[in-house]
Amino acid sequence: MKSGAPPWVGRTGDISDTDVYAGMTPEHRLLCFIEVCRLADAILAGRPDRERVLAEQEPLHPDDERTWRRLVQESRRAAAAR
Repeated sequence: MKSGAPPWVGRTGDISDTDVYAGMTPEHRLLCFIEVCRLADAILAGRPDRERVLAEQEPLHPDDERTWRRLVQESRRAAAAR
């Protein structure tokens, strides 16, 4: 019987996660992100505190917030220049 676990569960590789991620195309990264979100949603679906968990928001560290804002501005400038 096929389990619901992703095929990579329990496997290890010779390449680090960082190297794998760095080698992905933006499209592949997006697909992986979407899959992680779907898996998280599946986990949360069975939890009685699902709504509370989804409502929680951790504040960004100030350094991370500055980086995020800078990246958003750079992205908007690049999009406007196209």
